Amino acid sequence: MRKGFYKEEGIDVDKVQMQPAVGVKALISGDVDYLLAWGSALRAAVTGVPIKAVVGIAGRPLHVLVARPEIKTPKDLKGRVIGVDSVAGTVDYLARVAVRHFGFEPEKDVKIIVTGESPTRLAALHAGSIDATPIDVAFAVKAEDEGFRRLVYLGDLIELPLSGIAVTDQKLQNHRDQVRKVVRATVRGTRYFKQNRNDTVQMLADYLRITPMQAAKAYDTSVNSFSNDGMISDKGVQLDVQLTKERLKLTKEIPLSQLVDWSLVKEIR
Repeated sequence: MRKGFYKEEGIDVDKVQMQPAVGVKALISGDVDYLLAWGSALRAAVTGVPIKAVVGIAGRPLHVLVARPEIKTPKDLKGRVIGVDSVAGTVDYLARVAVRHFGFEPEKDVKIIVTGESPTRLAALHAGSIDATPIDVAFAVKAEDEGFRRLVYLGDLIELPLSGIAVTDQKLQNHRDQVRKVVRATVRGTRYFKQNRNDTVQMLADYLRITPMQAAKAYDTSVNSFSNDGMISDKGVQLDVQLTKERLKLTKEIPLSQLVDWSLVKEIR
């Protein structure tokens, strides 16, 4: 938005912050036109709500597993406690991916408990009530400056989509030209992010209220998690669908065409 890509397409963007579940309802009711909440949009689409992702932004996680200073190597995690935000949520899944990556079994070798959202988990890390937690890279770089230790960037381990824009099927059908403009502006913005490090680092520092050095570290850590072409791989979408079906206890097969539509991304190439 800051670089004017949407304005160049004749789109006047009004960004409204709301809880993801509320965002899905607002999208369906027409109170908002576009939804930047990949997880909630996908879960709704899996259950049959007529919405689809039309452009992908981040195809891999933006989380870092950070630990207390005394956890000097991953092997020191054995017998320790990892904090997550909810049972069977994305952060919980990422914690288990990291634990298995290090050769441990969740619950057997490492205890995983619900602690709360990122600020609460960081406070728990400070207090010593948990020993490690997966947190967003913007929180992670600040935590590292406070003496906590980075163990692994989850985006290096797994393809699991994190960000994209969804619209209703009706919007896609009846206002396709407008959606195309939004898709094109979004792809341009993501490419600019990936191709213009210095400018992007400054924008990150301003937006996230972190130091330029922290912003540079966050950028270098996460840049490869962002899509090159506005699409999310089938592998990534299928993993997200699998996790969603497990959470919702669904067994029927869900075709990807019910969840995503990359046709406009392909048209603007």
